[in-house]
Amino acid sequence: MRLMLHSLLAIVLGTAPLFGQAIPHMPNTPPVPVSPTSQPATQTAPPAQNQQQPNAAAPAQGQTAPGTAPAQGGTPPTQRLSSTQPFSLSGVSLTEMIDIIAKDLKINYILDPRVQGRVTIYTYGELRTVDLMPLLETLLRVNGATIVKVGEFYRIVPIASLSQLPVPPVMNADPKTLPDDERMVLNMIFMKYMGAGEMDKLLAPFYGEGASHSIYEPANLLILQDNARNMKRTMELLGLFDSQAFANQRVRLFDVHHTLPTDLAKELETIFKAYALSDKSGVKFLPVDRINILIAVAPNPGVFEDVQKWIDKLDTPVKISVGAVNNYVYRLKYGRAETIAMARKIQRCR
Repeated sequence: MRLMLHSLLAIVLGTAPLFGQAIPHMPNTPPVPVSPTSQPATQTAPPAQNQQQPNAAAPAQGQTAPGTAPAQGGTPPTQRLSSTQPFSLSGVSLTEMIDIIAKDLKINYILDPRVQGRVTIYTYGELRTVDLMPLLETLLRVNGATIVKVGEFYRIVPIASLSQLPVPPVMNADPKTLPDDERMVLNMIFMKYMGAGEMDKLLAPFYGEGASHSIYEPANLLILQDNARNMKRTMELLGLFDSQAFANQRVRLFDVHHTLPTDLAKELETIFKAYALSDKSGVKFLPVDRINILIAVAPNPGVFEDVQKWIDKLDTPVKISVGAVNNYVYRLKYGRAETIAMARKIQRCR
């Protein structure tokens, strides 16, 4: 009996540590009773399955991922514009965009407070550093402004105020040497074969936005201030019209045989005004009585055929009408003119 009590006590003492361990809670399983003498178990709750860990690679809230466009009306990107990544800007303030480009170009600028506007840009290719200045000039042009370098600074002013800035003038600029960008050029154009006023009227529809032009008739001078790209096209058009070949085709000389050139010019002007049905005939006649020459100047060389036809009809010998008194001159070789005239008068009286 004593041996059996010792064995039972050993079994109870050997299983006592098992009751001091933490027993995991199983779902739908009744809890296992713990001995009151044992230490309370400390359990750690597992993380919830629907809780997400923060992604370190994702941008913070309110930030824009590099290379993407901000939302409309948002802040322009802070990265450099000269990059290979495409970007888009919609409704950004013009002054903010000027500051961004100026930082990339590392230039000093003075901004006129009258320069205002919004900018929308979409790029899908590489934007190099050398493209930033043409981009800035284009953005300013769209918003009615321009940029001019004055000393070490760039002044950004409205186009209407450009004539007050020290833009260096050039004379008869060669279109081959003009840059293909939006920088402003002040060109002094001296006409050779055509009037400055007529050329100004002809080229006026082709001037650029914000261009200013004036003429000085005594010097046959056209003063034109426009961007370089439009100035190149204007000079190419001017070279087609103000050329010697075209001038030679617009002038023709006509010989006059039987009529005074001054009288013939008046008759021709009256006829060609009737052709045009207005006070301007389009053809100018310059008579030269000293050498019996009539000079005709016309914008259309095809009109000279009609001028020749009318000259052939009007320049004819004078016809003797009935009862007209004609004068004859006789040169005497041996007698005196007074004696012959007296004898002629006596003969008429008989």
